[in-house]
Amino acid sequence: MVQLRSSWQSILTAMTILTAMTGCAYCGRPATMRIVSNPEYVCFEHALEFWTGLLVYARHVPDPCVKDQGECTCRACEALSAPSRRAVAIEAAGPSPQHYARFPIRLAS
Repeated sequence: MVQLRSSWQSILTAMTILTAMTGCAYCGRPATMRIVSNPEYVCFEHALEFWTGLLVYARHVPDPCVKDQGECTCRACEALSAPSRRAVAIEAAGPSPQHYARFPIRLAS
């Protein structure tokens, strides 16, 4: 009897998980489409919204690069400038302390 109850509980748990996975994560309607995102199973309306937004983003014409004239805001220059800004910040902070360095710690009390 105990073994039978245990197997029924596991079946019900599996059915609950399966039901949760087949519903749209955003609205609860049945998930009929799959997108390249997390969660990936969504209803038709949310899939259409995702793909429309992705196509708009992909077809967006970037700003022209004007790095020779001044500060450029195009995506390529922004991506290239982020590591250099990080390197400048690390250089300004100085080298990291060694493992044996002692730090003065102020007590909370």
